[in-house]
Amino acid sequence: MATSHQYQKILLVLAKVAVTVGLFVLIARKIDFADIGERLIAADILLLTLAVGIIFLQVVLNAERWRRLLFLDGVRAPYAISFRYYLEAMFFNQALPGAVGGDVLRVYRIRRWCDGLGQAVNSVILDRLTGLFSLCVLIALGLPLLVSRIGDTGLIPALAMIAGLGGIGLVGLVLIARMSENGRGGKLRGAIIRFARMADRMIRRPSQSIPILALAVLTQVLSVTVAYISARGLSLEVSFTDCLIVIPTTILVATLPVSLGGWGVREGAMASGFALIGLDPTGGVALSVVLGLQLVVVGLIGGAVWLLGGAVRVSEEAEAEAEAAVFREGE
Repeated sequence: MATSHQYQKILLVLAKVAVTVGLFVLIARKIDFADIGERLIAADILLLTLAVGIIFLQVVLNAERWRRLLFLDGVRAPYAISFRYYLEAMFFNQALPGAVGGDVLRVYRIRRWCDGLGQAVNSVILDRLTGLFSLCVLIALGLPLLVSRIGDTGLIPALAMIAGLGGIGLVGLVLIARMSENGRGGKLRGAIIRFARMADRMIRRPSQSIPILALAVLTQVLSVTVAYISARGLSLEVSFTDCLIVIPTTILVATLPVSLGGWGVREGAMASGFALIGLDPTGGVALSVVLGLQLVVVGLIGGAVWLLGGAVRVSEEAEAEAEAAVFREGE
C-alpha cells in the first residue's frame, strides 16, 4: 500500500507533467508546429549525429570534473566510476524535474566511496555550482553582444547585481570555513560547514581548482557548439554568436525544476531568445526540440548502462565499498 510520501512523489510528477503539457500548449498558440515538423524531416542527420557525439564528449569531461572535485575532498574514486555514474544520471535527468533525479542517483552511487553521505552530497552540489559558474561566465561574455544587438543597456546593472550577490555568497562561505568549528550547531550547520570548507579548499588550491573550472567552462562552450551544429543541421540561419547569446541563458532557465527534463521551459526560453535578437522563434523551438531529443539519446545510453548493471549492482556496490576502503587505507 502506498505511503503518504509516495503519494506526494506521484502528485509532484503529475504536476510536472501538467506544467510541461501546459507550456507546450501556450507555445503552440504562437508557433507553427507544421513548419517545425518539416524542418525535422529535412534535417541533416550527419550534423545532428555529430552533435550527439559532442554531447557524449561533454559527459566525458563532466565526469572528469566531478572526479577532480571528489579528489579535492579526499575521495579517490577511479575515473571509470565517475564516468559511469554521470552517464547513468543522464538517463534520470530526462525523466525527472530539473535534473534532480540524476543528482540523487549520483549521491546514492558515489556515497560508498565517501566517508559519509554528506561528503557525497557536497561533491554533487559543488559540481552543480561549478557548472552554474561556467554558465554565468558565458552569459557575461554574451551580454555585450546582446546589448550591441538590441541596444538595451538596462541588463548591465542587473548582471552587476547578480555578480555582487555571488561574490557576497562566496565571501560568506570562506568566512564560515575559516571561523567556525566542526561538530557544533547540529547536523545542518555541520553540513554547511563541511561544504564551506570544501569551497574554501578550492580557493586555497588554484592548481587543482583552475582545471576544474576550465573543464566546466569548456563543457558549456561545447553546449553552444552543439546548438550551432544542430542549427546548421536544421538549415537555420543562425551564427555561432547568436548561439552564444541565447544558449547559456536557455540552459540556465531549463534547469528550473518546474517540468519534466526541462521540456516546455527550454522551448519557451529558446523561442523568446530567438525573438529577442531578431530571429525566427519557430526555428528556436525546432532547435530546442532537437537538442532535447539529442539529450534523450545520450540519456538512453546511460539508461542501458544502468539497466544492464542491475543484475550485478549489489555485488558491484559491495566491491566498490571494498575498493574504496583500500583507497582510503593507502592514503
